[in-house]
Amino acid sequence: MRKYIENIAGPIPDKDWNLYEENLTVKKAKKGEIILPINKKCTTIWHLTKGAVRKFEIDNGVEKTTHFYTEPKVFTVLDSALTNKLSDLSIICEEDCEFLELDIKKLQFLYQQSIYIERIGRRMVEEEFIEEFSIRRMFLKLSATQRYEYMEKQHSEIMQRFQLKDLATFIGVTPETLSRLRKVRLSV
Repeated sequence: MRKYIENIAGPIPDKDWNLYEENLTVKKAKKGEIILPINKKCTTIWHLTKGAVRKFEIDNGVEKTTHFYTEPKVFTVLDSALTNKLSDLSIICEEDCEFLELDIKKLQFLYQQSIYIERIGRRMVEEEFIEEFSIRRMFLKLSATQRYEYMEKQHSEIMQRFQLKDLATFIGVTPETLSRLRKVRLSV
């Protein structure tokens, strides 16, 4: 995890990394386990070290996938974590997972202890923003076929590790439409 974080945030002195690391809690979760239910405050930053998780929302009674994460990845529900509001998203394990968890309040305390840890937090928020912006642009600029092709080319691990029905809701089509898209792509 340190290598992954330093790849994003830059080098972190051992003293600062040790301070960060001693505030992480190891957690395991089974496939199908919800680690954040809808309408609960998000108070955790997860460091996914093994497995795959999916964020989803319920829209008019229909489950819609908003994000996919595979290891290594640091993620949270940023809106809820920053505003202390109830989350309108849920996070479910799609495989057996292992995490390093960090309580948001502990992280805010650590910001006061280390500029390097503060930089980690800032870079993680920037990464989340960039990801959100990219997803938004994908929906504004690309057709359903183009969104599928983009996922196929840029995120092939998602195609292999997550259910197609979840990919369908992520790219904004029904499972039946996704099936037709895949059939056309395979025949080309």
